[in-house]
Amino acid sequence: MLARLLERQLPMSGIGGNETQGLSLYDWAKMYRPGAQVGYGGTLYQAFQTGAGGGPGGGSYTASPAVFAPAAIRINLFAEARFLWQQLRNGKPGDLFGNADLAILEAPWPGHTTADLLRVAEMDAFAAGNSYWVREPADQLYRLDPAHVRLLYAKRYDATYAGFEIGDTLIGYAYVPDKDHVTTYTPEEVCHYKPHPSPDNPYLGQSWISPCLPDVSTDADLTAHKQSVLRNGATLSTVVTLDPETSPEQFDWIVDMFNRQKVGPANANKPLFLGGGADVKTIGQTFENLALQSLQNAGEIRVAACAGIPPAIIGFSEGLKGSSLNAGNYGEARKRLSDVTMRPLWRDFAGSMQSLLPVPGGARLWYDVTDIAFLREDSSDAAQIQETASTSILKLIQAGYEPDAAVDAIMSGDLSRLIGRHTGLFSVQLQPPTLAPPARPSVATPPALPTGAKNGNNTAPPN
Repeated sequence: MLARLLERQLPMSGIGGNETQGLSLYDWAKMYRPGAQVGYGGTLYQAFQTGAGGGPGGGSYTASPAVFAPAAIRINLFAEARFLWQQLRNGKPGDLFGNADLAILEAPWPGHTTADLLRVAEMDAFAAGNSYWVREPADQLYRLDPAHVRLLYAKRYDATYAGFEIGDTLIGYAYVPDKDHVTTYTPEEVCHYKPHPSPDNPYLGQSWISPCLPDVSTDADLTAHKQSVLRNGATLSTVVTLDPETSPEQFDWIVDMFNRQKVGPANANKPLFLGGGADVKTIGQTFENLALQSLQNAGEIRVAACAGIPPAIIGFSEGLKGSSLNAGNYGEARKRLSDVTMRPLWRDFAGSMQSLLPVPGGARLWYDVTDIAFLREDSSDAAQIQETASTSILKLIQAGYEPDAAVDAIMSGDLSRLIGRHTGLFSVQLQPPTLAPPARPSVATPPALPTGAKNGNNTAPPN
């Protein structure tokens, strides 16, 4: 496989890692033990992860509620889609259809479905910024651990003038699970899903949570601070002043007794009894003074913004205030999630997975969301659009344009397609404008009855 890559007559410039802009949570959890401080960009961050392994998501997925909530919604909604082929007519999207080649997406590996494939892919993208898939064996999809994937680059040179180096080009992928094993793939043999490209490397992605790592770390610190306050008697800090004549032994005994009787949430709000010369003062601030709720809410909103999910959809408290839950506002938040976040994700995954499938001519791999309950209101919007289009088509036909030309112009959004397609007829009846109206038929005189004949009353008609 590697020999096939080298036969491309491109000098190899090296193997690139999976580093992304900022710190990938996946690499972060792999490199530092939980509880350690990580320095990056002159700032110290708390490595709050509860653990990470080779599995998708590592430990960061469940480490913070502010991260888990938007990530879970995004992953679960992403897993609702299914995939079909879409016809392309003159570059315009057409009908959706399926065939047997899509069976590998419906059952990517034994006992699993499209939803499982999409969940794992999105969790990889969340944790590492990249998700890699190959067909091994040919009837199954196999996930490559992003931590062990390296990119193969080759130098590109300007062949027109002086032959200067103009950059790198991707020529393959190397899967290196350990130092003794390397498996290489061409770009056409790998589905590389990277919904958020790295600004430093066009061939790599970055996790959506990388830009808001300081907010995630702050949220963890605030939670730890609240826990510490509760463990210490539900007050921020207490100073006890003793009599200057107190001996070291008495001091130690008083401190031990105070900690046993007053420290901890079980001892909160109990009365405190002091001996002569002792004084107690509470210093610091309350939760209200520190505005902890507002601080955490602000961090949650920023994390939700990085995830591309409105706070009202997640259920964050800031998203539940005021008019956010009004029918119109919630509907706009839902449409924002659907149109700006989820549809681009499904489109990117379809485009990436297409490299592993035999694509029919004049078609592309596309997503189908008709069965997603969350998007049912989108179906109502689509029905209104169809109704408006039908009205426009009817008016064009009534104006004298050919029916097929009217449909083609409205569906394509190009009214210039109506040029030369008018019938020359006008009005609702579409009668030629120069023809006289048809003559009205004359009313024939009923024939006279024979002599002696009788009418229906069995009498002779009057003379």
